Amino acid sequence: MSMWNSQTNSRLIFENALQVMSNAGLSIDVTKCTVSDLRLEQQVLTTKTQYQFPVLVNQQGAGTTPFNTEIRLNQQDSFVAACWGFYLSKPSSAGDTTFILHTYPSPAVFSTSGVAAASETLYNSLFQIAVNNDIILPVLSSRRFRYVPQSQQVAAATNQNGIAQDQIDLSQDGMVPIEPNILFIGSKNTVITLTLPAALAAVETNQRMTILYQGLLAQNSTIIT
Repeated sequence: MSMWNSQTNSRLIFENALQVMSNAGLSIDVTKCTVSDLRLEQQVLTTKTQYQFPVLVNQQGAGTTPFNTEIRLNQQDSFVAACWGFYLSKPSSAGDTTFILHTYPSPAVFSTSGVAAASETLYNSLFQIAVNNDIILPVLSSRRFRYVPQSQQVAAATNQNGIAQDQIDLSQDGMVPIEPNILFIGSKNTVITLTLPAALAAVETNQRMTILYQGLLAQNSTIIT
């Protein structure tokens, strides 16, 4: 579901985000506020039952630098998330920039034996968010994000060869509104954790999870000490 599908909704989101930042004591009257995204990614492995998604540009994730498709938050900025999405993908390499985000583990895409079935575990998992060791979101089920479209791809395909793909609108499919909105402040230590009930039995090479937040970015709204 998209909350940005009308000028009225966009205005309400903007005004609500300003109030959230004002309540947190941020300097919204001297900052630049724009609609924006955060995109946080982690590789899926058969050896893990817990994943952390770093929010800041200077945080390391899983012992690696951020993927080139991520959008992290600068330390001097703040971000109010109005919508939250969770997606799976099958990049061809760590540096691939052509892969497509998927709202469920389609067997036509995650075609290696056992991978599609094993990936359903990701939709029976739990998110938690902590800020400076204070748990602001104790539990959110990942099942909220699983979306299977009415029109589905039935054979392996890429975006270029003309074969039909899943009917997915990435402006809204897989996105969930967040109320109250979540405030990410660049000067604070934010930890987003996804806990699985069990490790995946099989994964694709380079298989990845993506968290996408849509909201309002406030540039230069925090004080770095």
